[in-house]
Amino acid sequence: MSSVFELGYRYLIPSLRKRLAEIMNKELKMSEVEIARKLKITPSAVSRYLRGERGSTIEISTITDINEELTKIAKDLSTQDLDFLEIEARLLKITIQAMSKKYICWFHQKIQQSIDPANCKICPEIFSQPTNP
Repeated sequence: MSSVFELGYRYLIPSLRKRLAEIMNKELKMSEVEIARKLKITPSAVSRYLRGERGSTIEISTITDINEELTKIAKDLSTQDLDFLEIEARLLKITIQAMSKKYICWFHQKIQQSIDPANCKICPEIFSQPTNP
């Protein structure tokens, strides 16, 4: 059983980071070293993202609104230095957005066949509403 939190942390966030690195490299023409410095990760990690060795589970470029949000982050990073927590917060917000819109239910079903994306409402209920303590 994979919880929705594990799904986000283990599969979606690395795929978001991979796509962010791709945008910074291919569209904004940033070097791997510059991307690593901006994202506060190692050049080796950037290289692995760009070679598809990490974060290749979910193809983010096909999800238009998520890709647009990542492009905004990439452009911000190209003109300013964001601290690690700001980058993480923005990636987590995108993760919540993707899960609330059921963008990765197909993948959850792939790794856990008992999941029925048509009837599952866990992510929209958890990630679409503010919680009361």
